[in-house]
Amino acid sequence: MYLPLWLTHEPSTCKAMKTILIMRHAKSSWSNPYLKDFDRPLNSRGKNDAPKIGVFLKDKQIIPEKVYCSPAKRTRSTIKKVLKQFNGDDNIVEYAEDLYFRGSEAYLSALTSTPSDIKTVMTVGHNPMTEEFISMLSSTPVIAPVKTATLACLTAGVENWSDLKPGSCTLQWIIGPKELPKKQ
Repeated sequence: MYLPLWLTHEPSTCKAMKTILIMRHAKSSWSNPYLKDFDRPLNSRGKNDAPKIGVFLKDKQIIPEKVYCSPAKRTRSTIKKVLKQFNGDDNIVEYAEDLYFRGSEAYLSALTSTPSDIKTVMTVGHNPMTEEFISMLSSTPVIAPVKTATLACLTAGVENWSDLKPGSCTLQWIIGPKELPKKQ
């Protein structure tokens, strides 16, 4: 059964000891059957959706200090379009091959290696790992599908990222481009 994406808390409340933003890459193109999966670019919808997430983060003043991103072409393009919306520095992005080649444990491993002084971390990756990672971290079951360019926010009451454990986070909200407020 499909459950729509939802907000459990007002996005501005996503400020705790540690904030985790988990994003699935924006919509990619399947137009070239000869491209390897790793090399697929964003399609036109993806190119339009990724910046919307960046604007949303800027409006809510939830800006990542560190980003772990799969090195696939579509995830690289997604994070660049997101960062551009709030003049984010490319230097905060670490391209981690494990986010493409391994499961959700790779996402947890990246987070737990983050320096303690960083408060807000973002991952940009793929499904099913993105859905699995949200469910892994959340203290409550998550059954909403994570479509392309969807962003989840979780908070963790830990001082050190190395203390992050499965089931120890509170899911604040999940939102996709279609659920974003329309700009006037």
